[in-house]
Amino acid sequence: MTAADDDAAHPPAPPDDPVTEGAAVAAAPEPADRPGARRLALETAGVAALAWAWTAVVLRIWDAPLRLPIDTRSDATLISMMVKNMQERGWYLSQPRLGAPFGQQFYDFPHGGESFQLLAMKVLVVLTGDWGLAINLYYLIGFGVLAAVTFLVLRHLRFGPVVAGVAALIFTFLPYHFVHAQMHLWRSTYYSAPLGALLLVWAFTWRDRFLVDPGRTGRGTLRGNLRWRRVAGAAAIAVVIGGTETMTTGFTMVLLASGAIVAAIRFREPARLLVAGALIAVMGATFLVLSYPTLNFYRVHGTNEEAARRLVTESELYSLKISRMITPQGGHRFEPFSDIGTRAQDRSPVRSEGGQALGILGTAGFFGALYGAFAGRRRLREEGPDVRPAWDRGVLLEQATSTTVLALLFGTVGGLAVIVAMAGFSQIRVWNRIVLFVAFFAMVMVARWAEHLVAWVRRRSSRPTPVLAALAVGVLAFGIWDGIPPQRESYAAIEARHANDREFVGRIEAQMPAGTAIFQLPIIPFPEEPPPGKMLDYDHLRGFLADDGSSLEWSYGSIRGRPNSRWQLYLRDHVGPVGALPALLGMGFTGIWVDTFGYTDGGAEARQIQDAVGVEPLVSSDGRFLFFDLRPYRASLPLTDDELRQAARDLLKVEPPAAPS
Repeated sequence: MTAADDDAAHPPAPPDDPVTEGAAVAAAPEPADRPGARRLALETAGVAALAWAWTAVVLRIWDAPLRLPIDTRSDATLISMMVKNMQERGWYLSQPRLGAPFGQQFYDFPHGGESFQLLAMKVLVVLTGDWGLAINLYYLIGFGVLAAVTFLVLRHLRFGPVVAGVAALIFTFLPYHFVHAQMHLWRSTYYSAPLGALLLVWAFTWRDRFLVDPGRTGRGTLRGNLRWRRVAGAAAIAVVIGGTETMTTGFTMVLLASGAIVAAIRFREPARLLVAGALIAVMGATFLVLSYPTLNFYRVHGTNEEAARRLVTESELYSLKISRMITPQGGHRFEPFSDIGTRAQDRSPVRSEGGQALGILGTAGFFGALYGAFAGRRRLREEGPDVRPAWDRGVLLEQATSTTVLALLFGTVGGLAVIVAMAGFSQIRVWNRIVLFVAFFAMVMVARWAEHLVAWVRRRSSRPTPVLAALAVGVLAFGIWDGIPPQRESYAAIEARHANDREFVGRIEAQMPAGTAIFQLPIIPFPEEPPPGKMLDYDHLRGFLADDGSSLEWSYGSIRGRPNSRWQLYLRDHVGPVGALPALLGMGFTGIWVDTFGYTDGGAEARQIQDAVGVEPLVSSDGRFLFFDLRPYRASLPLTDDELRQAARDLLKVEPPAAPS
């Protein structure tokens, strides 16, 4: 059946069909026509180009140090480590130069659900040969990709090119994007969210979408009646979601399951459970297959009960908050709005995450979606199966309402997410990020209102095009203004910090032989440990990120909960760095790195180390980092290498690595 045949078989819904009744709905304009492939490609390219152009402006790309990550917040440093591992090792899962002397195995901090993003990053690393440039390019390209995917979904739902383009661009520049940025790089390019929303609509309109004869009922509903190309397309999208972003995968699966249960009861149609179950199975299978490296590591080495383990109650700490959705994000371009957003979270015991703000237009769409739940009069369809297409405006209004309500039921503080966590899925803990589904359907509501406005202008103006163009520009400008600028340090500060790190590490590289193992103080478990003093999480990776990629090995980065990392905690809690100096030599360390920001003792421990080893430390130009060369101290000890290795066994309760032959 051709597209024209399909449209003829399923004309626009009659005026009395939508979920809410009334004259305004009855007079609703018809959806836009389906564009040809060439026109659609040009439209999509135009929307992506606009997204990239605005991204360049707002980030001032011409001033950016593109070979340095332009986001330096804590988790951005962890992302940098992963990408530098790709450059040096081919992939991110192991790094012998971290977690010295045993090396880092990153399997306990799984990213199987982000495999497709990691593959894309690997391509950029290969093409650029520079991990910092690859990170920046990935982040920048993501804006255009997100805008293009969102636009294509909205065009598939038969919104006109201008309405779809404006809605897609506003969705692309939500506060969520800049709050997460490179700090949560695998979350901030959220193109899987509109794809997940599309699957929700397709599952709801499964008869029109997947059946040749949507009206067929009974035991032969599916037999010989499937549109296999469309089934394959939905499965492909489910695969993309399952391998792109873990949280979105979990949210899509939960919304599909709960939505199918509600619809099956409403329409008395159990087959809806089968449709949703099949899509969930594809996503789940994709996630499991791509998580094989971690699952196999667990099979060989056992599970790790300390690293990346989530408590059930964390789903409340990172829950969705209506107050954060409908108030502006702190840091809004309009200072009074920023103050409102800050005050709304002031001293809140459950702060959750930033980036949940929907903006004024999104908030209007959010309440519009809720209106369907509280004021709309749904009627059960008793005349036969629901055969409406995905682009039917009644379907979209129903989907916006049901998705919004279900997202609130699961995601808000004390919501059903706790039950999901108790059922064994506590790893899906950041339920505030389900706001992307709320935001998408809020944009659908706004786009629908825009269709009414366009129809109204066309009826009342002899020259509607200039008026509509001005409205489109105005709405787009307002929607993007009603957000936040990028959250980052100045580029000058980023360059100065890297120059400081690189100069200091360069002096160490010049002084020490290749293969030097450096023990880092203070001792901080890895990953996800609140840092001491004035340090930020993952600051101990700064030396690794500044080195030449071959000369030095670093003690930080060994996964917590494994035997290869426990000895460091034993040293910290029972021996102390001064008492452990012979043992550290026995473990192969010939240098000590001290981050003075991690201490509140006024430098007492650093002075004790200096007195013990009898050497003046190298000092970074900003005075923060110290480096002690242990080779003179080693020469002063009347101990053999075997005796030093035995000291490691006695003092640190660990078997040191085999001595080099």
